[in-house]
Amino acid sequence: MTDLTYHQANELFRHFPGFLSIRNSSHEYVYINDKFNVWLRQYTDVNPIGMTATALAQVVPENVANMLQECHDASIDYIESGQCIPKIVKFQSLHSTFYYNVLKFKVDIEGESFIYTTSFDVSELHQEAKFFEKKAYTDPLTKLRNLTYLSSIRWKKGFCVVIDLDNFKQINDSLGHSEGDLVLLRFARCLRQSFSDKDVIVRYGGDEFVVLTHYENEDTLKQAIGKLHRLFIDDFQAYPELCHSIGYSAFQSSLRITLKKADLAMYQSKHDKRAKKPKVLL
Repeated sequence: MTDLTYHQANELFRHFPGFLSIRNSSHEYVYINDKFNVWLRQYTDVNPIGMTATALAQVVPENVANMLQECHDASIDYIESGQCIPKIVKFQSLHSTFYYNVLKFKVDIEGESFIYTTSFDVSELHQEAKFFEKKAYTDPLTKLRNLTYLSSIRWKKGFCVVIDLDNFKQINDSLGHSEGDLVLLRFARCLRQSFSDKDVIVRYGGDEFVVLTHYENEDTLKQAIGKLHRLFIDDFQAYPELCHSIGYSAFQSSLRITLKKADLAMYQSKHDKRAKKPKVLL
């Protein structure tokens, strides 16, 4: 390799737009570029060359140590799998949260392997992506999760609860859709107050809702449903025609099957209530 080639490589490394580090097969730093070095100097005066990320993590603040360790773990995963998969690493400073897109690749030089790590600050893009992801997964009226979100998650433990507002159409027809929207908003609030923050509450359809709980026993679930009943009675006294039907099921072999079983239980509850309603004799 000519001196010019070495010079060009050094200039490329120095002016690399993100962080760049190179580690040998023992995971020791053999090179860090100026941008990474300037950032690191905010937290330590120790020269990282010849150190592993794990050793360097011992002499820096905890937030920096966590980031270094994540990058080290990503290197191990890359070596074991051989797959170069980008990873988003979170860094919490005193005043802000940053996100870095970390990419690993390996270069073999004269029989020795080196791991190159590149990192780019993607905080703004990450926040925008989170914003649009949340918007895509949120019901615009109630701010509960929507059907798209329900279809995207993996849920394998707890109870699935299906809730339908009976006679809701009468409110829309007699009082208008604006009043109907207020009813939905108030019912969404009742759901939030009744179930845990860990539970997933979804507006499944117009007046139908689904809750995926983390509860391990049915008694805890019944307590939440009981609280929902009490809140419903208190909040909707002005709507005597409005009621709700509930069905639930413990997790089956899939969310789809569990949801279907809970939905059938909800319709059975609705049918039972109608059967008990006294008939008007003409």
